[in-house]
Amino acid sequence: MKKGKTPSLIGSGAGSVKSVTSGRLRYCKRCEMGIAKDSICIEVSIPGSMGSKTYCTTCFAEILDQTEKDIAKLRENLPAIRPKDSTT
Repeated sequence: MKKGKTPSLIGSGAGSVKSVTSGRLRYCKRCEMGIAKDSICIEVSIPGSMGSKTYCTTCFAEILDQTEKDIAKLRENLPAIRPKDSTT
């Protein structure tokens, strides 16, 4: 069972993201399902600490979808950026 709303990588204090092969049994931070040894999972480092959050690929795909929605919303709210006129 997934906990709470789908997080986003925008504004959630996420650090670097990497895809890794699990060297041992791990648990997804979001759905709490087991991630078997030698399976692909996603690690998101926690800035300011040595720790990381581990996600299964299904939950991380949902996190990426939410992040894309957040980016689209940001783009809608930003004024159009125009390049400076190089002739003046």
